[in-house]
Parts: sequence; C-alpha cells; structure tokens
Amino acid sequence: MEIRSKLCFGPCTGGDGEDVQDYLIFHIPGNPGLISYYDPFLSTLHALLSSSSTLPSARFHLYGHSLAGFGTTEQHHGLAGLEDQIEYVDDLLYEQVDEVRQRVRRAPKVILMGHSVGAYILLEIIRRHRKRIEGGAKDFDLIGGILLFPTITHIARSPSGIVASALLAIPRSAHIASAVVKVFMYLIPASVLYYLVRAFTWFPEHAARTTTAFIKSPIGVKESVFLGKDEMDMITNDKWGEEVWGAATEPGTNNKDTIHSNLVFFWGQHDKWVAQKTRNELIAARGFRRSKAPSSAASSTSDVSSPADGWKPSMFIDDRKIPHGFCIKHSEVVAEQVRTWVEDIILNHNES
Repeated sequence: MEIRSKLCFGPCTGGDGEDVQDYLIFHIPGNPGLISYYDPFLSTLHALLSSSSTLPSARFHLYGHSLAGFGTTEQHHGLAGLEDQIEYVDDLLYEQVDEVRQRVRRAPKVILMGHSVGAYILLEIIRRHRKRIEGGAKDFDLIGGILLFPTITHIARSPSGIVASALLAIPRSAHIASAVVKVFMYLIPASVLYYLVRAFTWFPEHAARTTTAFIKSPIGVKESVFLGKDEMDMITNDKWGEEVWGAATEPGTNNKDTIHSNLVFFWGQHDKWVAQKTRNELIAARGFRRSKAPSSAASSTSDVSSPADGWKPSMFIDDRKIPHGFCIKHSEVVAEQVRTWVEDIILNHNES
C-alpha cells in the first residue's frame, strides 16, 4: 500500500453544462498529520456524494494533504508549530482552488473539513478568509465547514491533554521522543515493524501501514511532539468573533447570505481529547442546535435556539461511541453522516 502525502478524488463524470456546479471539499488532518489515515474516509465520502440524488448537478472534488513535517520520504525545513501549519494549509488551499479552477474552467465553491487540531486550523483559515474580504480582496466562495471531533479550546484540560501536557513539559521532549524511536528502529528491522504495529494496535491495514510510515519518517515523530506542545500552549480560550462563528453566512464571507449557519460541529460523546465541561460550555455559548447526533442529521433538530440565532453553528454530540480517531476503524459511518451535512450546506446555500 502506497503512503501518499496527498489524496485527490475527482468527479466521476466530466459534464460541462451551465447547470453543473463544482465543489471543492478540502480536508485538514489532525495530529499526527498523515493524510493516508483518511483514505477510506475520503474515498467513501466521495463515492457517496458522487452518487447523490439530492444534488444531481453537483460535481465533487475531494482533497487532503499531510501537514508540514509529516512527509514519509522528504525532509521538511525545520519543525512546524501550529501557526506554521496554519500558513502551510492556507497556501495548499489556494493552490488547490486554482488547480480546480484551471481544470474545470470555473471557480469551485469551497467546503472545509477539519479533524481534531485540523478543526482549529479550519477556523483560523475562515478568519483569514474573512479578513481578506474585509480588506477588499476578491476571494473564493467559502460556503461552509465541517469540524469533526474538534479540539478548538482548552485542549490541555481534556483527560488526554492533562497527561500530554505533563509529558510535553519535559525539556526537549520532541528530540527525546525522536531519539527513542530511532533506537527502536535500530533494534527492529523495518520489514518487521509493520507486523508489530498491526499486532500491538489491532489497526486495519491502511492505519497500520500509515503508522509504520510515520514511525520511519525523517522527522514525523519529532514534528508530532513539537506540534502537540504548541497545541497545549495555544489552544486555550475561544479566540474567534461572530464573523468566524457565522462563517459562510455573515455578510461578505461569500456570495450569498443565508438564515442558517453553514458550520457543523460533530463532537464525541466521551472524547478523551475534549473536556466535557469545555465542550458543553462552548455548545451553550456558540451553538444553534444542541441535540445529540443521531443516526441521521436530518433528525437532529430538537432543542433549537431562537430563530434569530440561526447564523450560529449547528453542533451535534455523537451517541454511537465513535472514538476521536474515527479514521482508524469508523470511516464509513462518519462518511455517511458527513455526506448529509455536505448536502445540507449546499442546499442551504442554494436556497438563500
């Protein structure tokens, strides 16, 4: 199985009629930032969207790229902190928008997706997008965002964050972790490593091979620890204003204004990287819908806030015990859910 630094899934058909609209769904991974972990998730989501009867005139381009420093062959120039990763992903997004525009000869509408710290990066990209437009720049049409198991405030207060903070407080923790892995690699032949990873983790093939590549990569382990330290230090208070929380629906952020927010949050019920108190406070302060997520998003409309708050994000809590690292063994069920939210985002945008 090839471990790739980027995943691209293009339209199955090449229709060029005036009624065809292209959509770029741009996925931002968590930490460790290897996009190959998400191969089954993105391929399933692409297949579901491409066969959608709800949006017959839509063409979908799905794209995801590993974060900086997580390449399995090439060296990255230095370690990348959280701000560096935001800059890196922002550049990748514009490159991909231009690539789709050149290929189909029209501008795609963009939906962002982010998992874990990728959700934090997603919100920062929305903030930058808004700032460019307020500055008079002509930017791409951002119509929504989907945040999966987001770690966007006070990650260090979560059960796993408490442990990670203590370990990452050790001086030169990134270098120590990298040195330990190199000793491990010296003692264990590379040809055996995959089988050990699979035996000890019970990961399916795609995740076991990606983890093996991560361990063997030039600076992947060091980058993961370095980025994790930055996450603990920087992901604290809610730092975004209503222009970000309203995302694609506030004036100036895209070509249309709608009465519904096109930001969707999907929280784990018992996510060890998100403190339940922090999550519940954020939902109460920022969310529009406050129901559990369900077997289908369409049924999750109970406990709705005032219609005047319709610009706020829709927030759902999973009730099926899907873990934070859903891309390991739960790609299909999450892809089914995300397909519904993508369709809702587009329908809301088109009806505005």
